[in-house]
Amino acid sequence: MIKAVIFDLDGTLYRGKTPLPGAAETLDALRGRGVKALFLTNAATMGRAEVAAKLNGMGLRAKKEDVYCGAYLLARYIAQNHKGNPVYVVGEKGIFDELKEMGITTVEEGAGVVAVGLDRRFTYDKLAKAHLALKRGAVFLASNTDATFPVEGGELPGAGGMVAAIEKVSGKRPHVTGKPNPYVMELIEKEHGLKKQEIMVVGDRLETDIAFARNCGVKSALVLSGASKKEDIRENGMRPDYVFGSVAELISAVLP
Repeated sequence: MIKAVIFDLDGTLYRGKTPLPGAAETLDALRGRGVKALFLTNAATMGRAEVAAKLNGMGLRAKKEDVYCGAYLLARYIAQNHKGNPVYVVGEKGIFDELKEMGITTVEEGAGVVAVGLDRRFTYDKLAKAHLALKRGAVFLASNTDATFPVEGGELPGAGGMVAAIEKVSGKRPHVTGKPNPYVMELIEKEHGLKKQEIMVVGDRLETDIAFARNCGVKSALVLSGASKKEDIRENGMRPDYVFGSVAELISAVLP
């Protein structure tokens, strides 16, 4: 029996600032059946509180403690594994906010960790500082390596562009804390008292959402409202348990 559904956000519940048809109704219907709705995004530009506020502003009810975003996962991983190391951030406000909340110091020089997420003000200077820190032995972490993210009318470059640039010049590969790394599933199971057989992941990307579900050993559903298309399944080789046109089809098909 499914007790929790973990939803990706961009391309699954909304595009840009626009909720997708049926998203709010699906969340309400799940909760009406006693199923927990959780939210998992690789995006690291906002912290948990901001993500929850964005969802609520679109009529998609959410609580901070039910949100797992790229910024939070970076900060949580650093707190657990590199506590005491100052961090150089290539990213936006969300990462700084989550690091500050966990008492982690950010620096411009002398970093023991380089944490990278989407940075829409990425510069040569930031690339150089990250490169120098990594050459001096800093740990390389990334929220995700997504090449793009969906918005109204198309896609924009994702954090993968920044990560690839730093990887190329430094010669180091990052440890990725977001999907498809199973790290967050351990947090979710523990914090919400769930078992793998009670969880389903719903998302729009085969290479992140569906790969994440497979890596974690949980059921998955691909929605065709975002990045991946039906024909991609055969080419990618990543086969979800279910394929839906949108989240609006989820309830009747999976949770009658």
